[in-house]
Amino acid sequence: MQRQFAPRLRHLHWYEIALIGVVALSLCIYLPIVVKRSAVQGFGDVQVFFRAGWAVWTGYPLYEVADHHGWTYHYPPFFALLMGPFGHPLEGYPRPSWTLPLPASVAVWYALSAAVLLIAVDWWARALERDAPPLRQRDWNAWWMLRVAPVAILMPYIGDGFGRGQPTALVLLTMVGFLVLYARGQVYAAACALALGFTIKLFPLVLLLFPVLRRDVRTVLAVAGFSAVFLFVVPILCLGPAEVIKLYTAMWTEHLSGIFTGAPNDKIAAEITFTSYDMLSIGAMLARIAAGGLPAEDKLPLFATLGQLAFDAVFIGALVWIGHGRFWRLNGPQPRMSEAVLIGGAVLCASLPLVLSVSQPNYVAFVAPLVAVVLFDAWRRSGETKLVTLLVLWGCVMWIGMFGTEGGVWEPLRTIGLATPAIAVLLGWGLLCLRRSP
Repeated sequence: MQRQFAPRLRHLHWYEIALIGVVALSLCIYLPIVVKRSAVQGFGDVQVFFRAGWAVWTGYPLYEVADHHGWTYHYPPFFALLMGPFGHPLEGYPRPSWTLPLPASVAVWYALSAAVLLIAVDWWARALERDAPPLRQRDWNAWWMLRVAPVAILMPYIGDGFGRGQPTALVLLTMVGFLVLYARGQVYAAACALALGFTIKLFPLVLLLFPVLRRDVRTVLAVAGFSAVFLFVVPILCLGPAEVIKLYTAMWTEHLSGIFTGAPNDKIAAEITFTSYDMLSIGAMLARIAAGGLPAEDKLPLFATLGQLAFDAVFIGALVWIGHGRFWRLNGPQPRMSEAVLIGGAVLCASLPLVLSVSQPNYVAFVAPLVAVVLFDAWRRSGETKLVTLLVLWGCVMWIGMFGTEGGVWEPLRTIGLATPAIAVLLGWGLLCLRRSP
């Protein structure tokens, strides 16, 4: 790493220290709020994962156990096994001796999530700094800005993920890990990172687009191998083959089949809202606009589903077309691993809130790598570390978009969902950065 990218604590301006302090203080202040909301008031999704950790280790049916809301677990059993130390039993069942009390579990889970987020942001920043040209640093320190700015701009959405208790930060770390390691040519470490993210939530598998386009069979097979270990070998060793078969059968029939088709059964439909005001997908936005508010039925109408598929196809087509010759090539040898892989990966990660039919505000954390990319691209073109006015304005729009889901004076913005078109604009900005890459 070049020497220019260093914290230089003694040379920070007062406003840089203030910005760093606000972000750090926000993370610290939010801890007791999250513990109270989750452990005392019963808000958030965290008990879904904690109940799953209790169920999978005690023999209770994993895909039937519900938290205090009646919500259930939708993911592969591997992540539930990892949640064992946080296991929270159903009312009337004893708490196993190897689990933490619920308030302690919430606090530890929050602290781990915050630490993982900061590690992911730092790892990504180091990758961007790797081959960067010299930059003038008069008003802003590049090392701090590249790490603090994405968190500050997306703080309401990152805080929403922490408040829900979702493993968003952990999934972000696995996707960042895959992209950084893959760009460095560390195939097996990258495959392990992607497989881990895939076994927590299914959608990180979209990043396989890069090795598939590059005809990189070794990486695809490595991801498949590590996925098999996490999805089957570890659960079989812990639970036995018969139990694992039963779990995956229940997972598909009771959860995933209906979610993928957009017509879940009544039980799942009560837990997942496809068109609510905080749903960020293109399909949800189209359904709300057509209905002038919330649709009468909480499922995507056919035109919204087709609109979602059309957006996904156009976006992926644009990414593949612009990426040709940069991170992949149809004929001949593939381009060398370069910054283009990182930029394309950041664009693809940032698209997840829009291309997934079920995507709530916590998914906006996946936009953080792209925020760093567009910030760094602006610095490189100007040769100077500075505030990027358009990015600051974009961040203001995103903050308003988060508040706009609450209604009130924001009611005219509520139906559209301001964050959705704002992220679409950033995706276009990211594709432009990709086009400018070597």
